[in-house]
Amino acid sequence: MANIKILVGSTFGATQEIAEDCAAQLQALGHVARVLRQAQFDDVVAEDTEVLLVCSATIGQGEVPENLLPLYLELRDRFPLLPKVGFAVLARGDSSYDDFAEGGRQVADLLRELQLRELVSPLFLDACETMDPEAEVDAWIQGLAAKI
Repeated sequence: MANIKILVGSTFGATQEIAEDCAAQLQALGHVARVLRQAQFDDVVAEDTEVLLVCSATIGQGEVPENLLPLYLELRDRFPLLPKVGFAVLARGDSSYDDFAEGGRQVADLLRELQLRELVSPLFLDACETMDPEAEVDAWIQGLAAKI
């Protein structure tokens, strides 16, 4: 089974809760899944990293959340190529804004540039459409687990 590191970008905690639920579901499927609320560069580039799951909200004018931003910037600046690592992105936002889920989109774009393998299409959760995203997230995690 895979070693999955879950990186979280959350301001008010809702995305953190989703990340914890994803970890529990992946663990129930036999994977090692750890939620890293303040992930560091070394967490990402470590030899044991097989899969990165990024759960990110969007803040302000489409920015990456503050607790994920230092890692995002360090990855962008140091630019480690990681073709052996798979990734998936779950992005939360509000479609009434032009920058819907832009924080997660930016992270996904960077991970593609770093040559990580995209295991499944990103899941975009719209706060205007989905008050309780559990069923949608569960189905997406099942699809991700099948690709690992």
